[in-house]
Amino acid sequence: MQKDAWYLQEEIVKTYESWYEGKYKRADVLEKSLLKELLTSLPPAESLLEVGCGTAHFTRWFESLDLKCSGLDLSRLMLREAKKLWVSRSLVQGESAHLPFKDDSFDVVAFIACMEYMRDPGKVLIEASRVARKGLIIGLMNKWSLPTVRRMIQVKMGRNPYYKNAKFYSILGMKRVLKESLKDRYVMAHWNTTLFPRVFRSAKSSSIPFGAFLGVAVWLR
Repeated sequence: MQKDAWYLQEEIVKTYESWYEGKYKRADVLEKSLLKELLTSLPPAESLLEVGCGTAHFTRWFESLDLKCSGLDLSRLMLREAKKLWVSRSLVQGESAHLPFKDDSFDVVAFIACMEYMRDPGKVLIEASRVARKGLIIGLMNKWSLPTVRRMIQVKMGRNPYYKNAKFYSILGMKRVLKESLKDRYVMAHWNTTLFPRVFRSAKSSSIPFGAFLGVAVWLR
């Protein structure tokens, strides 16, 4: 665990949810549209676990789609905020590489903008495939996008602590991690990206690999 990670700092965690109502509001709408697209590419699901749920922002949204949802996060501070915002409060503190659930506990396991902070993504995916019956949904800050290139430059300049310990993935990079970890136990169901720049105002998502948010859906065999 990175002791200086932003999600372990109380002053940052307390304002985290407000990001979705500020500069990231448009991004949030586009990301949820893509996540719904990914979910419909998987077999019909009734239950979902979001790993790295933070304040349960997306967990609550998944629940609005008539899914029985649970959230897991490493940060007790994040979970404390989540409990203030989510009535259901099906929340667990734990590590992504050691999920405290039985085999096949959920139809779908989701990761939204958190895989970047996980030290051993292969082990995390293996564990997720143990817990999920039907599939995985992975949402990523796309390495092949201008916003992420900007983030990486800022980190090198010492100006953006939020991504200091992050590892970014492109679609090729994530395909490689999936292949190495899950072998022949999965099928790529669907992937897409969102187009954040306002010049693409009319477009919600695209199959070009350069959108800011990359979404991947995986069937499990």
